[in-house]
Amino acid sequence: MKDIARHANVSMGTVSRVLNRHQDVDDGLRERVEAVALKVGYRLSARTRSVVYDKSRIIGLILLNDFGLSSAQSLLLLGVEEYCSNAGYYLLFARHQYPETATAATLEIPNVVQTPGLADCVIVAGTIHQNILKALEKHGLQYVFLGNNLMDAGASVSGVNLVEYDDTTGCYQATQYLAQLGHKHIWYLGDASRPWHRNRFKGYSEAIAELELEHHSHTISLSDDEFESGQAAVSYILEQDWPMTAVLAASDGLAFGAREGLRQHRLDVPKHVSLIGFEHEMGRARASNLTSVSVDMAEVGRQLAKAAIAQIEDREKGTRPMVVPTYLVKRSTCRPLRKEEHMML
Repeated sequence: MKDIARHANVSMGTVSRVLNRHQDVDDGLRERVEAVALKVGYRLSARTRSVVYDKSRIIGLILLNDFGLSSAQSLLLLGVEEYCSNAGYYLLFARHQYPETATAATLEIPNVVQTPGLADCVIVAGTIHQNILKALEKHGLQYVFLGNNLMDAGASVSGVNLVEYDDTTGCYQATQYLAQLGHKHIWYLGDASRPWHRNRFKGYSEAIAELELEHHSHTISLSDDEFESGQAAVSYILEQDWPMTAVLAASDGLAFGAREGLRQHRLDVPKHVSLIGFEHEMGRARASNLTSVSVDMAEVGRQLAKAAIAQIEDREKGTRPMVVPTYLVKRSTCRPLRKEEHMML
């Protein structure tokens, strides 16, 4: 700070107010001091904060590059808040937009986590690219993140805590279940640009390979709206006269759209085509009787909060992800093709 004051020709008090983001500093003066701080290589690390400030007992949850709050994210938020409250921590929630192509060196991190001593650890969710994680590391911030939302294909992140839900195994089990019912023409509907859909396609592909069945997949998004995309995908498949007896959709939105597309072609679920979706709220699809791979997003939130607090309290930090299981919830949108009088699955 003395170096910054000397190079910027200001007092130590001014440097302190700028670095601590006080509002009573002229914008031009703030920019000059911050430019000098960057030039001399100043950065305030989480370790430095822990020396100067007591622990705040605040967890930050940052939702990245998402404009709204989906039902799944709402449940995750509730799970984080519940665990934090029970553990005597407070939750700070914020959204942050950042460019996907920016380098970690030039990327700005959310203001709420730049404020010294405000958040002891940050939970990262939303649309996550490696550059934002590297930017957090550059600023010396502790964080945990939702591994399913890491957008960079094949990216590896080590040395930090992450939580994932096992959508790959869930879709593997769903595909196996359809095969047990006698289905051989099982279609996967998803959007290959989304990492969580790629995970689900991986589970489908592994099961299809083991069963020695033919792959049938439609992984191009035909609309920004999942319902419309599912409807259009099914219509396209049927118009090509390709065989279809079952559909595994990567989301419930796609599944509901697929069912509407089948209805428009006078095909009934499950009489003519069996249908499975993917839900982020246990039991949400019950009203529509949709068989779904289900994940408890509130539990995912609790595990994220648990991992964050473990970092703050210096407990043992493993590099292996905490994996929340998924479950196949069987309802009435699947029907066997087998015609044996007695069947056991």
